[in-house]
Amino acid sequence: MLVSLTIRNIALMDEMQAEFSTGLHVLTGETGAGKSILVDAVTLLLGGRAQKELIRHGEEKARVEGVFDISDCPAAQKLLKEQELDEGNELILSREITLSGRSSCRVNGTLLPLAQYHQLTDLLMDIHGQHEHQSLMDEKKHLGYLDASGDEAHRALLEKAQADFNAWNDCRHELDRLKKQSAQAGERMELLRIRRQELKKAKLVPGEEEELAKERDKYRNMEKIESGLREAFEQVYGGTDPAAEALRAAAGALQPIEGLDDAYASLHSRLDALYYEAEDIGLTLRDLLDKLDADPDRLEAVQSRLDLIRRLSRKYGGITTGEMAEKLIEIEKELSSFESIDDDLELLAKKEKTLAGQYQNTAALLTARRQELARKFEREMEAQLCDLNMAGTTFRVTLPPCPAGPLGNETAAFQIAPNRGEELQPLSKIASGGELSRLMLAIKSVAAQRVGVPSMIFDEIDTGISGRAAQVVGEKMAAIAKERQVLCVTHLQQIAALADRHYLVEKSFDGERTRTQLTPLNGEARVNEIARMLGGDLESARAHAREMLKNK
Repeated sequence: MLVSLTIRNIALMDEMQAEFSTGLHVLTGETGAGKSILVDAVTLLLGGRAQKELIRHGEEKARVEGVFDISDCPAAQKLLKEQELDEGNELILSREITLSGRSSCRVNGTLLPLAQYHQLTDLLMDIHGQHEHQSLMDEKKHLGYLDASGDEAHRALLEKAQADFNAWNDCRHELDRLKKQSAQAGERMELLRIRRQELKKAKLVPGEEEELAKERDKYRNMEKIESGLREAFEQVYGGTDPAAEALRAAAGALQPIEGLDDAYASLHSRLDALYYEAEDIGLTLRDLLDKLDADPDRLEAVQSRLDLIRRLSRKYGGITTGEMAEKLIEIEKELSSFESIDDDLELLAKKEKTLAGQYQNTAALLTARRQELARKFEREMEAQLCDLNMAGTTFRVTLPPCPAGPLGNETAAFQIAPNRGEELQPLSKIASGGELSRLMLAIKSVAAQRVGVPSMIFDEIDTGISGRAAQVVGEKMAAIAKERQVLCVTHLQQIAALADRHYLVEKSFDGERTRTQLTPLNGEARVNEIARMLGGDLESARAHAREMLKNK
């Protein structure tokens, strides 16, 4: 239940605060006074579109705050606990918008995303605008009205049907995807097998290309290598005057005097070591010469292997031998997944069949429940319409089949015969504006008897009615207000006189700015407002107003 509402800088309202309680509240005032502004502010508070045009001229931002008593709304209490925002039975909502287009939503002072905010506000209040009854002309909306008249068990079945359909639909999409993949698999698998065979046959070794390139370069420079090795061998060890022999002779020359001085002994030792090192180098050079192999066949084999590796590298995007080895592993994995696709298809087809059966079972239960609900809805609607001065109206609900969807296997369509003996016709063909208003009120009355939101706002839903019909509409709203808090923007004195609390919306000008304000009416102030709504002679209108208030 809405306890208080604070509005700052919304349209013509600079600052307004109002308090509410249980029962029927009406808001009246001259045309253009700003009654719709109040509804716009509440709509914004509940998460409606944040339009910067709502900000009062000359201001940078606007804000609306509402305090709710949620002691009679267990669904809201549960959600707040789940979101760790629970602060007892009092709930404070606030919404702020700025000229820059930014908006914020807060619950008990905590900033929340709009979607999460909506989850909560949907449980608190319904707003039924002055044009909402026109939605009755759209048969696509009728199923929603029928389902809204169901109890908690019906809503649970609706949720199960949606969950079952979504699971089935997701499985169908996955099955379709896999079937398409399977259809393309033959061509893809043939390509992969060719590549696998190609890479396997190549027997690639990571780093192989670099080693082969070195070997190829050696074969290409064989003459230069042999010439260099031979010249070095001749100079060190195998020529007519080799370096090794010269070192040996130098060491021998120092041998007789090495005992005379440590320096001589050190030089003799070093020359002796150099001789042995030179001798070892010479032997190594000879071995390298002996091992030189200018086999042209090997050069051709190396070049051929390099050509194969580089061709494969270009084919697979310029990758290395190591990366091509990894590519082979990837191909093996993809082939393996393709080879198991038939098994996956079989399993998924079985799952899809099971989920389809599960959905159809739930949908069948939903259809049966809706058929029962439709008959009950018809009886309740006819009773409500009788109360609303439409006695004799026949109201029927048909459930035409439709393709399977999250809402089941049928839609709904409302038909009426406003007068006895007439044929049933779709609402869109025969209902007048006043009849549509009363039909919508009847639907809301039926819904109010079920577990639902604790507060409802009617914004001139009484459009198109007058006289006795206006009186019964007011009585119906008063009856709804015994179950729910009701706020009603009205232009009908019959409804205003039945209210538990009456507020006047009026404009004033202080010499600089025009302001809209909300004033609670009691006593003679309320009599005067109802008299204004009655029109005619002021004194007789006042007397009539007093009589209406006395007899409410």
